[in-house]
Amino acid sequence: MFVSIIIPTYNRAHLIGITLESLLNQTYPKDKFEILVVDNNSSDETAAVVKEWELKSTGRIKYYFEPRQGSHFARNGIVKQAKGELLYFTDDDMIADENMLVEIVDIFKKNHQVGSATGRVIPKWEMEPPSWVKKYFVNGWLSLLDREEELFISIDDFGVFSCHQAVLKDLFIKAGGYNPDIVNGEWLGDNETGLNLKIKALGYQFAFSRKSVTYHIIPSTRMTQQYFNKRFANQGNCDSYTDFRKFNYTPFQLKQNIFQFKKMILKKFTKYILLFILHRDKWRVHKAWIAYYQNRIKYDKRLLTDKEWVKMVLINDWINI
Repeated sequence: MFVSIIIPTYNRAHLIGITLESLLNQTYPKDKFEILVVDNNSSDETAAVVKEWELKSTGRIKYYFEPRQGSHFARNGIVKQAKGELLYFTDDDMIADENMLVEIVDIFKKNHQVGSATGRVIPKWEMEPPSWVKKYFVNGWLSLLDREEELFISIDDFGVFSCHQAVLKDLFIKAGGYNPDIVNGEWLGDNETGLNLKIKALGYQFAFSRKSVTYHIIPSTRMTQQYFNKRFANQGNCDSYTDFRKFNYTPFQLKQNIFQFKKMILKKFTKYILLFILHRDKWRVHKAWIAYYQNRIKYDKRLLTDKEWVKMVLINDWINI
């Protein structure tokens, strides 16, 4: 099975080489995969770094430029040029175990109803994280994933992240690719969540292999309260996007949602203040949830007032756009 590895990158000249080296060193047959790096308008030395690796790789790495800002454009835009029947998506701050690709491909060879597969995403801390980060956020909030099962297959998305996701190419195209992701630091849509919902609707399953492992580099900038406030706020955008597509809310229902979110802010604020006064570190979680609900209100208000925004949210095919 030929695999196209796709990596969107933006201003990660200092990290992309580590990612590429780990992928070149895969135990999967060298003539059975290609690495497509899509530069999403980087202003640092990313292009030069990738092109240097391109020369060293004897054709296995290929550099592309995507001028439209947004990792969904970078991922979706390259798919038609990919040679693989299987697409493997990862990010420019990952370090793949040498057997990562062998193990994730094996899932598809043995399970023909699986459309999307993943594995363990383990943190590689740049520095020792604060105790509260370890206690509350070593999970999906840092795009981390771990399960006890050697192999787990489900009809539902159990938390498959685009930093470690393989998808059948024909299915990916039929589903319409990834929904909008981050543009200029703000999430417009639900990215892999939306893709996974479309994969499920087409009747395919999701799989996890504990043997397929990649490491996510976590810098010190992602170990701060400010980062988690922003991360939760962006999740608010994502969830409002997902819910509007699912329920097709009327203006009255959107107003009801906004009212409920305001009540949740008051509830979370009360808990935040109480725990802060008592010096309990869980105040950090409630503080982040306040940012989440604030963004849900902002997003739903925009759905109420901006018809062009609603049109964007309802787009299904992000490959041919």
